[in-house]
Amino acid sequence: MNTHSGSTSEQRITKLAGIFGRWKFEEGRTVFEEPENQSLPFGICVSNVRFLDGEAQVFVKRTASTIEARILLGYRAPEQEYYTVGIGGGGKGYSIVHFRPGIGWFHIATAGSGQELPVERAIKICVKVRGQRILLEIDDVRVLEHTLPTPLPFGQLGLFTWGNQGEAEFTDILATTMRGDAFVVMQFTGFEELYTDVIEPLTREFGLRPYRADQVYGPGSIIEDIVRGIETAQIVIAEITPTNENVFYEVGYAHALKKPTILLADKDKKGALPFDLSGYRCLFYHNSIGGKRQVEEGLRKHLQAILDE
Repeated sequence: MNTHSGSTSEQRITKLAGIFGRWKFEEGRTVFEEPENQSLPFGICVSNVRFLDGEAQVFVKRTASTIEARILLGYRAPEQEYYTVGIGGGGKGYSIVHFRPGIGWFHIATAGSGQELPVERAIKICVKVRGQRILLEIDDVRVLEHTLPTPLPFGQLGLFTWGNQGEAEFTDILATTMRGDAFVVMQFTGFEELYTDVIEPLTREFGLRPYRADQVYGPGSIIEDIVRGIETAQIVIAEITPTNENVFYEVGYAHALKKPTILLADKDKKGALPFDLSGYRCLFYHNSIGGKRQVEEGLRKHLQAILDE
């Protein structure tokens, strides 16, 4: 996964509140004791940390192999979607689960066998999030990686359990939050000043790390770098003035992932965008000193609106 990031903030989580189930909060430990409903035996507690990009880890010790224990991502309200990532679920050892309001919990990625996981011993769960890429490590071993079909909701970080026979004890909850990447899609030649004078400094102003596919080095194909860049980005910025099939393909993939995407184009292109893009909001600019100020102001407003959601 892409490990580059913008500004980071690491903190130990000590403030939690129970939402579902019976929880016991003590200094240094959080214990799920029992569910409220035996037919839906789940528990949720949330922290005071809002999380989107970064890493979250916790140690969990279970008294029974049937207890599932996962890190909760994107929680905003009981009737809204969220994700859980960790151990257990459907007899599997490791899982990423999506809660859909009015429908329930769906396992979107699984691996391993639940029978192989230890009981009465602390297990380290570490979840790494880069845009829509989720990576799960158990005891420092990578066991699962998946790309979400839509961006992770910007919500609270917490804990999730499932099971009505046994307890789960959580300790050492740590979160490293960060502003992620701004992946820039554009024709590699002809737009260097727009990138270096406007896009790069503005995105850094918001704590994002801007980069283009031609700035990735090492082995591998450029299309793989582009796909990975779009998937792991928090925001995609695309310059669509030239009729460039590669750029349009990349914008289409970003839209398929429902990625927040800011479109830029020369004002002469106004009214002449391809049909499939004409319905999207686009920031038109003029290639001049005055035009630079205009695109700076417009891009700043777009970034502010997206990052304040």
